Amino acid sequence: MTTFKELITDANVHELHTIIENGRQKFLCYTKLRSDSEWLVGVTDGVDVWKLDIDEDELDSHRELAEINSNEAFLNKVKKGFTDRDLTVAMIGNKISLTIGKGAGALTFDLFEAKASEKKSELQGVLFHLAETASKLETELSAANKQVETLKAQKATGGGISALMDLGPKKGPNTTKAKPKKTGMSAINPTSKKRKAATGVVFD
Repeated sequence: MTTFKELITDANVHELHTIIENGRQKFLCYTKLRSDSEWLVGVTDGVDVWKLDIDEDELDSHRELAEINSNEAFLNKVKKGFTDRDLTVAMIGNKISLTIGKGAGALTFDLFEAKASEKKSELQGVLFHLAETASKLETELSAANKQVETLKAQKATGGGISALMDLGPKKGPNTTKAKPKKTGMSAINPTSKKRKAATGVVFD
């Protein structure tokens, strides 16, 4: 049986993040796996943090409310909303309403402001996660650029695939020497001698 942690990680919704604008204000929306049994959906403006901790029972409740048949389909919809930046944020009193998608099939989460003691750790966690992600992407980009430069250099020097194709046996001119034709032998049938043309009877 799939555990709650596996469900979240397999759906790749354990570390989503995207920035959206609401008027002149920007918000960072993010998700993370707090523990093996808790998944967090959060929003921050860089100063305050609003969050919702979701366990397996609460996930089922949100799924049923959205009238979606499976948790996998529900989480895929969350992921698509973050990937497409199809998110909207509305401040209502001391909470934020995070809507994923549009229309009747939209998903809505009510996020409540984190306690003062939690804000610092939440902001630190988000900051370091974004820094690690940026560093990882920079490393991957650098490696990809090096690979491209290597392939260009190989192509310029005749390397790469064209060089591998040239490793096969090369066809050259046929250097087999023709056997010398024996004098008096037939060109059509080299094993038999030429017959002399008939000259008729010669009378002395």
